[in-house]
Amino acid sequence: MSASAPAPALVADVGDARYPLHLGPGLLDRLGELWPDRRPGASALLVSDGNVAPLARRARAALQAGGVRVITATVPPGEGSKSLAQVERLCRLAADAGLRRADTVAALGGGVVGDLAGFVAATYQRGVRLVQLPTTLLAMVDSAIGGKTGVDLPEGKNYVGAIWQPSLVVMDTEALDSLPARQLACGFAEVVKYGLLDGPELFELVESRPALPGPPDELADLIRRCAGHKIAVVEADERETGIRASLNLGHTVGHGIEAAAGYERYQHGEAVSLGLLAALRLSERAAGLDPGWRVRTMAVLERHGLPVRLAADVPTPAILEAMARDKKADAGSLNMVLLGAPGDVRLRQDVPRERLVAAIEELRR
Repeated sequence: MSASAPAPALVADVGDARYPLHLGPGLLDRLGELWPDRRPGASALLVSDGNVAPLARRARAALQAGGVRVITATVPPGEGSKSLAQVERLCRLAADAGLRRADTVAALGGGVVGDLAGFVAATYQRGVRLVQLPTTLLAMVDSAIGGKTGVDLPEGKNYVGAIWQPSLVVMDTEALDSLPARQLACGFAEVVKYGLLDGPELFELVESRPALPGPPDELADLIRRCAGHKIAVVEADERETGIRASLNLGHTVGHGIEAAAGYERYQHGEAVSLGLLAALRLSERAAGLDPGWRVRTMAVLERHGLPVRLAADVPTPAILEAMARDKKADAGSLNMVLLGAPGDVRLRQDVPRERLVAAIEELRR
């Protein structure tokens, strides 16, 4: 990093990896200063989707100005791009362009691009440098941090993947200015999750946010707080053998809803919104959570345009079947994340099926 480069907002120490996270406006135009590979003739495969073409042009220009040879690759927007076919296409493109083990794969976009390009980085020539350039709120607070990468199979979401830590994360908050309201809301579902996991102070800060995106400095602070929570958890448990599973709050039921609805009706953050409410209802019955927290959470989610009612035509049996296939299931038992209170996480495998069914059905009322 050059002397003129800005200081990072956060630094992650995960296993053998130590990397900076930069957060602020206009950072895509400073990628040349921040870039981790200062070798003459350094190359990068820049992966993005069609939704962020103007941002990709800015990133490419900044890297080229810094002396980096850039190979660009565009994938179709949406979950369908998280496929082994796209992995093969990108790896062959990198090979044809002469990308070597000392070079870099950069992921510019939301969670789909980050997961896909991250897996390419983890597997191409047995692993090359990865830079995450998240452009959505969801990716900034969650998926771009911590090293989880992967693609989907017909049998399940994220069934093929690897833990591969980035060398650099750059969050240009100006990228959020052009996001559709629905995408901002989807990211905010993860922000609410972190408020519940971190404790009452952060939850109340999340709760006090009247609208999105709101004042840029306040949103940046919220992103930093959420990212800081995730970094601390991943530093303690990189491979998800313990406390990292807490980051799945709302996701076990949420992934089931996503799959049962065919990955079309609900975007990821919308399914997580419903999954959070189901998890809180289960927490009341199994962990003694005060019901007032669910009421307050529902109000926050609804105010930001997130669903709090499950559509009648998404059948509960299909949700349960998808949950049973979830890779987080263990020998037939679902690993559920519950709360005794915000910040008081309980990892449980003994939630009775009838309580789970009741929590899902309650989402329809």
